Amino acid sequence: MKQSHIAYNKGEIPIGAVIFDPASNKLISKAHNKELSDNDPTAHAEILCIRKACKKLNQKRLDNLELITYLEPCSMCKEVIKSARIKKVYFLLKNNNPKRKTIYKAKYKHIELKGENIIKKFFKVKRFNN
Repeated sequence: MKQSHIAYNKGEIPIGAVIFDPASNKLISKAHNKELSDNDPTAHAEILCIRKACKKLNQKRLDNLELITYLEPCSMCKEVIKSARIKKVYFLLKNNNPKRKTIYKAKYKHIELKGENIIKKFFKVKRFNN
């Protein structure tokens, strides 16, 4: 709640988030929305909180950690939460507008790759060296 109030007082969308370790009950990171001040559509509280936790712990995965957020995470945040491997998510308010009707869907078009697939090469080397 405190992070949501900080966002509100700064004129931001009042959403805050914290990540903690349930085993030790230790706070790992906290953040609030900064979409408006940073002019960044990805600066949601959950994503900023995940970035801080990853940096603090010097790791990409947040296995066994839990997140508390003010509002039910949007689709973008849910995907980042899954990618970070956060164990549980708690939210205080249900998102009653999950489709966000004012946002237009981007059109995607696959372009055929000519030449080397560097992603495939990268993971082949990673797996071989581990």
